[in-house]
Amino acid sequence: MTQRLIAIFITLMCIGVLAGCASVPEEAGFSDVQNIIEQRIGRRVHWSQGTSEDAAVIDAVRLMLQQELTLDEAVQISLLNNRSLQATYEDLGIAQADLVQAGLLRNPTFGASFRFPDKTVGGHRSTNTEFSVVQDFLDLLVRPLRKKVAAAQFEQAKLRVGNAVLNLAAAVRSTYYALQADEQILEMRRTVVQATEAAVDIATRQHDAGTLKTLDLANQHGFHVQAKLDMTRTDIQIVVDRERLNRLMGLWGADTTWKLPGRLPELSADEIPLEHLESLAVSQRLDLAAARQETLVISHALLLTRKYRYFYVFDVGVNTEHDVADNVNFTGPNLTIELPIFDQRQAEIARLEAQLRQSQQRLSSLAIDIRSEVRDIRNRLLTARNMVEYYQEVILPLRQRIVDESQLYYNGMLIGVYELLLAKQNQINTGREYIETLRDYWIAMSDLERAVGGRLLVTEETIHPPAQPVEQPATQPSKLPNHIHH
Repeated sequence: MTQRLIAIFITLMCIGVLAGCASVPEEAGFSDVQNIIEQRIGRRVHWSQGTSEDAAVIDAVRLMLQQELTLDEAVQISLLNNRSLQATYEDLGIAQADLVQAGLLRNPTFGASFRFPDKTVGGHRSTNTEFSVVQDFLDLLVRPLRKKVAAAQFEQAKLRVGNAVLNLAAAVRSTYYALQADEQILEMRRTVVQATEAAVDIATRQHDAGTLKTLDLANQHGFHVQAKLDMTRTDIQIVVDRERLNRLMGLWGADTTWKLPGRLPELSADEIPLEHLESLAVSQRLDLAAARQETLVISHALLLTRKYRYFYVFDVGVNTEHDVADNVNFTGPNLTIELPIFDQRQAEIARLEAQLRQSQQRLSSLAIDIRSEVRDIRNRLLTARNMVEYYQEVILPLRQRIVDESQLYYNGMLIGVYELLLAKQNQINTGREYIETLRDYWIAMSDLERAVGGRLLVTEETIHPPAQPVEQPATQPSKLPNHIHH
């Protein structure tokens, strides 16, 4: 091997060692995701990577579970503890590794050839030797564009991860509101069961005394068993929603014994501004930004393929050969170029062009869907708010008035006990409908925040629920009549 070849080889090795010093950062752009989430929903996220912070996060989660679990705490626990979200965070590490890989040069190849003579030359047999060092020269040219593609993919990964965080937070909020409403409704259904049970007891005594027909007694039994069935359905729904919330928060075992505050928050005094929501959503939805980034990634890949379509193989190196007969070393450059006769990357270019058009159409479709979704949820939110206010101002006071008047009529022996019980049951059922409508309002609020890609100006954090809902129907069985007018 000649001194020149040795020098070139050593130079390439030094370059390789320096390039090999490139490492993959463990942070992998997670701080950018943290900033996005902090700005959008004001919550903290943590990527569990086996550091000392992991134990502190576990302690913080268990501390929050020791008291009544607020909505903000449920969201925070899910962002810290959900295993599926932790798996999604690894997309950042994958994209970061791809970016580092895109910046690395390919390793040079070293070749050696040994040829043995079939006869003796000059009284002895001498081996003919040849050595070469080859580097993919095209790799040097492609590297900047390749890094550009990988960098765009890395940014897309950040946006996708951020969007997954926001979707998880929205799912937690909706499930939390549903479970909170279920628990209130169960309380009301228990009261209905108690009321119908009292009615059955009264009807049984009247039937035994011969003052009530068997059909009327059967009707009271029917009302009671239906009330019990409705209560069982609500009980089952509580289990379903509670387990869904457990899954979203990543909880199991002893950590699933948490409790929620008793009642849904009432409407906020100030209505949130609902103007320009479509423009807001288009400007800050992370899934739409990720779709835009995907179009950019494909555009960069298409540019790269078009630019080097005729030079897919371009190797440059040094070759040296020792001629035994003349005892001479021959050293010189080595060049390998692919001849683009059959494959000129036309199929790959066509595929990328189709993918680019597809990505552009999907981007437009997603933007249209987002605008429609925002309008739909906005209308749902306004309708739910109007209905809640109508219940508060008209229906609940009316039901209370009917119960009060029925009590007066019952005390004056102008109506029977069943009419009074029916008025009370109707009031409780109206209260249940009110809770369901209030639940729908808060779920719509959560859906709207998800649809626009972040918090609205008035959030649940600013709302302090009263001890009792407005015109909350009485639910204590002690207020039911326990005597019969004859």
